[in-house]
Amino acid sequence: MFFQKKLDRSADICFVNVDYKHISRRYLMAHIFLSQLKTVLNNCIDELEQIHFLFSRNPETDFTRKRKLTFKEYIQFMLLMQGKTVSNEILDFFSHFLSAPSKSAFTQQRYKLLPEGWDFLFHSFVTQCRSLSDDLYCGYRLLACDGSDVNIARNPSDERTFIHEGEKGYNAVHINALYDIMNKTYCDFHVQGKKKLHERAALNLMVDRYSDPAPSILMADCGYESFNTFAHLIRKNMKFVIRMKDIDSNGILSSYDLPDDESDTRIKTTLTRRHTKETVGNPDIYTILQPSTDFDFPDEKCRYYDISSRIVRIRLENGSYICIATNLSKEEFSLKDIKKLYKMRWSEETSFRELKYTIGLVNWHSSKYDRILQEIAARMLLYNFCELVTSHAVIQTAENVKHVYKINFATAVNICRAYLKNGGDETEIMLLIQRH
Repeated sequence: MFFQKKLDRSADICFVNVDYKHISRRYLMAHIFLSQLKTVLNNCIDELEQIHFLFSRNPETDFTRKRKLTFKEYIQFMLLMQGKTVSNEILDFFSHFLSAPSKSAFTQQRYKLLPEGWDFLFHSFVTQCRSLSDDLYCGYRLLACDGSDVNIARNPSDERTFIHEGEKGYNAVHINALYDIMNKTYCDFHVQGKKKLHERAALNLMVDRYSDPAPSILMADCGYESFNTFAHLIRKNMKFVIRMKDIDSNGILSSYDLPDDESDTRIKTTLTRRHTKETVGNPDIYTILQPSTDFDFPDEKCRYYDISSRIVRIRLENGSYICIATNLSKEEFSLKDIKKLYKMRWSEETSFRELKYTIGLVNWHSSKYDRILQEIAARMLLYNFCELVTSHAVIQTAENVKHVYKINFATAVNICRAYLKNGGDETEIMLLIQRH
């Protein structure tokens, strides 16, 4: 038979023996990719171990002694944790052996590494993965920016996260993320306490530290409407497609004379904080920024800042309109193209659901803020690994089928977890994912 079932007792999942002569080139490329991806992850962990002192609380002593739970095992364990208690997670990870480390040993190890160490590991993995898989759209990397709240353990004394709402109140963090639409992975994130939430500031921070040779287009909803955000993106030489409040609202566009219909126009203004006869008397030329309005670039030497953008007003099927600000040219992207681009950002909303409930971001193993940051980075890294593996699984469908098959992501995550823990034949792993 082409497939012969075999139960791998160490991994507790059913793999298959494969007649490699009958496997197409696409399958072989998929198993090679999986092997390379795991090598990249291991290399990133090894690199972090070599420079761990840069991210340790006590650089001279942390991770220097031989422990039952090694540095690499600690990182792998954090990546694979699910929704059980720490004690049960340890027993599962070490196959219920008597030699398994204690809960205290794990707690001591994770205390030593600062959240910045996990940030380094995440970004190192993202950067190195681009050499393996990097899909672009018309030569651009498509980035979506959005955020999502996640509740954490109640702690009224934490001013960053505690929300006075309801009878008792609750604590939550807000995860701001840049999502690579074509590769279905996160390329950056920034965590804020729900009480101290400032999404536009988080986006500006991620834009300023963004590093990628490929040209990019960033898409966001109207919560990110801001001259400050536009300026950060333009100075970074990034393109953007950001939804604005409509012309009849209290947003930026309400002060411009724009057509009350579907249109494609360009606006230009000079930003300033100066209240002079010239600036006040020429509202069609100058936009006076209020003291409470964030803008990072005019200073004592530069009191004026010129900024321009293309405003695309699109009529929806229900008769309403949406306005989008962009710096993409009409020659490269028409009004119809801009509409299509903006709709593509919705995939990040789906990714947050998978991140929370399939990967298990809502399952915390600590109530301390720094350790929550560690777990967020670990979950996002695992999400990227699983999504890259899933996107390279070969899906075969018969001709003239009504629906296109899609990999079951929850099952794929379960298989990837077993693979990262126990290893296995990469071809069998990819075929197993493809079967679901």
